[in-house]
Amino acid sequence: MSAIGRSPVDPSGTEPVTGPVGGDRPPPTGIGTRGLIVFYITSLIGAGVLGVPSVTASIAGPASLLSWAVLAFASYPIAVLFAEMSARHVDASGISALVRSGLGHRAADTANTLLVLVYTFGNPVMGVISARYFCHLTGMDDHWVMYLAIGFMLVSVAFNRLGITMGARIQNAALVVLLACLGGAVLLAVPSMSADHYRPFAPHGWTAVGTSSVVAFFSFLGWENVSSVAEEVRDPAHSFRRAIRFAVPVVGLIYLAVAAAYLAVDHGDGTVVMSALLGPDLGRISGTLGDLLALLIVMVATNAWVLGASRLSLAAARQGLLPGWLARTDPRTGAPGRTLLALAAGYTAVLATMGVLDVNEDRIVVLTSAVFLLLYVAAAIAALRDRPTPAMRRSAWATGAIALVFLPFTGSALPVAALLALGAFLATGVLARRRGRTVPLPSDEVK
Repeated sequence: MSAIGRSPVDPSGTEPVTGPVGGDRPPPTGIGTRGLIVFYITSLIGAGVLGVPSVTASIAGPASLLSWAVLAFASYPIAVLFAEMSARHVDASGISALVRSGLGHRAADTANTLLVLVYTFGNPVMGVISARYFCHLTGMDDHWVMYLAIGFMLVSVAFNRLGITMGARIQNAALVVLLACLGGAVLLAVPSMSADHYRPFAPHGWTAVGTSSVVAFFSFLGWENVSSVAEEVRDPAHSFRRAIRFAVPVVGLIYLAVAAAYLAVDHGDGTVVMSALLGPDLGRISGTLGDLLALLIVMVATNAWVLGASRLSLAAARQGLLPGWLARTDPRTGAPGRTLLALAAGYTAVLATMGVLDVNEDRIVVLTSAVFLLLYVAAAIAALRDRPTPAMRRSAWATGAIALVFLPFTGSALPVAALLALGAFLATGVLARRRGRTVPLPSDEVK
């Protein structure tokens, strides 16, 4: 779950939410600009910061820093597109709300179904990553990874059942600790840094920078995740636009700082970024601190993505794409309890299947990225058909171009993603005939 706090421009936090709210609860006080900034950061800074800088360094050497710098700027139009989308379409269905306005109901239902599917099989990867760090920290055998992964996902589901207010306080505090620890790791690495580690700058040639950029791009997926909480945002037309101005540079600076520090130290062939930054001088405690920091980073990100999944599934239930009983929310906390329980069952099933079939999480990551890139293309096309402002038009063109550039690099995952999209399209057609157009939204009932 994302950090959700009070807006610095409105400390009272008493305005009602703009747009429909779910189930049978009263309108919540909503998320302010500060809460959105934290949600953006926790959605973007996850497992990518722990290992991707080492992968890009092995591909392009110190020149991989150019990849991070370029992507820090290239991610801005993508972030702006989804922020503008959320400001204009206050809907928990996220990308599919924009797709509906530009491409129609059938395309929107397909996007929503595909999003629910990819969140269900993609989110458990973070549970696996947490489990691997926990096993390394405690010395447990890898045999326990899948069992522990299920446990970590259930913890995030339980966390989201606390509701927005309580979860926000915990997530805000966790982000402060996370940033402090990341900053501390970089500072501890300063005595070990040397400009000599940046020579030669491009040992594998300049073309390798392009390859490393493709790998680094996957760390910048997540700007769309924040759209799922649009219904719970105070003054979304202004809050999203203000939040994105802060969130994009902060995320970019975090990745740049970690990548630059990692390249400046003697990391050898190590793939664990935090351990390389903490250095050998700390002895065994280096590995322990690195594992603890990694666990914190991944768990905070998992909470944010489970929150996004629960809101998307809630929207799908309202629209008749999932059973209607999933559309109810807890009147005390506002949390979609039934949806979260369904997600818990889905995560457990996915992880159990991965364990039985011995499926590597890397394949799931690439498939997830391929699906999101397809959705980016659809969102860009829809935005261009949705009476866009000049800024939105530029962002849409840039987002579509970036997605089309990176799609071929997903390799064999691309046809699988296309088949999933086709399956979602066919399934929504069947559902539309059997169950009617949509389940009325609460706002429709009022009208």
